[in-house]
Formats: sequence, structure tokens, C-alpha cells
Amino acid sequence: MAHEASGKMTKTEQALVLDPPSELHFKGPFSEVTTSYLKLTNPTERQIGFKVKTTAPKTYCVRPNGGVILPMKSVTVAVMLQPFDPENDDRSRDKFMVQSMFVPEGEDYQDSMWHDVPPEGLMNSKLKCIFDLPSSDSTEVKAEVLEPPKIKGKVTQIQESKPSDTDAETKKLYEEYKKLKSELNDVRAENSSLKEEGLRLRRAYDSRSKGTSAKPESELHQSSAKKQLSSNYLAVIAILIFFLGFYIGKTVL
Repeated sequence: MAHEASGKMTKTEQALVLDPPSELHFKGPFSEVTTSYLKLTNPTERQIGFKVKTTAPKTYCVRPNGGVILPMKSVTVAVMLQPFDPENDDRSRDKFMVQSMFVPEGEDYQDSMWHDVPPEGLMNSKLKCIFDLPSSDSTEVKAEVLEPPKIKGKVTQIQESKPSDTDAETKKLYEEYKKLKSELNDVRAENSSLKEEGLRLRRAYDSRSKGTSAKPESELHQSSAKKQLSSNYLAVIAILIFFLGFYIGKTVL
């Protein structure tokens, strides 16, 4: 044959059926272990020994990474990718190779058989590694759905209509405030007058304390009672004026 005349031996074609046949896909995110599965099927009537090799043995964990596949049987290999950062670690050159051989007739498979297989008896299949990054579609959809709130115009309309709706009430409260303030001034004047009368009665009582008449003392008590009542009334009005003034100022603002 021509290939024998040239001194070269043709390698045996891969007998195993690989699924997937040429690419191993790993789906991100890659912050944790990511697993891809490779199914090896033996469609022949003979036992086939296999090994799974990689160019980056420290990055991947392969289970099982070798063994024997009986006739018409399959084996599923789990290829586990260790966590890595796609932005700082380029793994696009990583590759895998499935190497296989026929087990000699009448013998049981052993790992030592690989040393006795001639190069032309080895069957090799290579697979590339594909890294699928997470899709950003969900983020884009959210950006399209979000719209500026339309509350600002409504709030402005309410704020503009508020003064016109409350003008009558504010005017009424202001008139009440002026009336109470006038009464407060009158009560203060009356209170000042009572203080002067009380002082006069007390002086008269002191000058006649040795007398027998009790009329100045009773007048003094009446004056004190009026003074106390006037003070209480003054305090109530002052409080009312304070709250009315506070409310009017708040309403106007």
C-alpha cells in the first residue's frame, strides 16, 4: 500500500461517539464550580479503553478521567471548571482530548496497556472550550420599563390651589386673632389696675391692722380673687393667641 511504502502508518479513526462532538460549553457566572458533561458511546463489539486529557489540569476536575467502555455501552464524563474571573483570566485556549484504544481480544482492561499500544493504535478526538457569559437581556428590559414618575405635576397643582381654597378660613382666623389680642390688651390694663388697687388696700390694711374693722381685709381678699381670675383669663387668652398665630402663620406659608 502507498502509506506503507512511504514508511508511514495511518492512525486509527476514533471509534467512540462523542456528545458533544467538538466543543465543551460552560455557562457562567464563573464565581463557583461550573460543570459540563461529555457522553462517550462505544458502538462496536469490542471493549474500548479511554482517557480524558486537558491542557489545563489545575483548572478542571474530570470524573471519571479514564476507564473502559463495554460494547454498545456509554459513559458520562463530568468536566468541572473551577471558579475564575473572566475579565482577568483568559481560558479561551483551553482544550480537551479524548484518547481511546481497543482492548486486545480475550484480555481485561488495565492501565498498563497504554504503554504497549503503538501510536497508530491510539484514537484521538479534540474538543474546544466555550465559555458562555450570562445574558444582560434582563437588565436591558428593566431599563426600558422604568419611567420617570408623573407625580410632580399633580403635587404642584395641589400646592397652587391651596391658598385660594383657604383664604376665607385664614381671614376668619385672623379676625379672631385680632379680637383676642384686643381683649388681651384690655385684660392686661385691668390686671394692672387691680394690682394698684390691691397695693392700696394692703397699705390701708397695714395702717389699720390694729383697728377692729375687718372691711379692708375682706376687700383685700376680693381684690386678690379678682386679680387671680384676671391672671387666669389673661393666661388662657395668651395661649389661644399663641396657637392662633402659629396656625395662621403655618397656613399662610
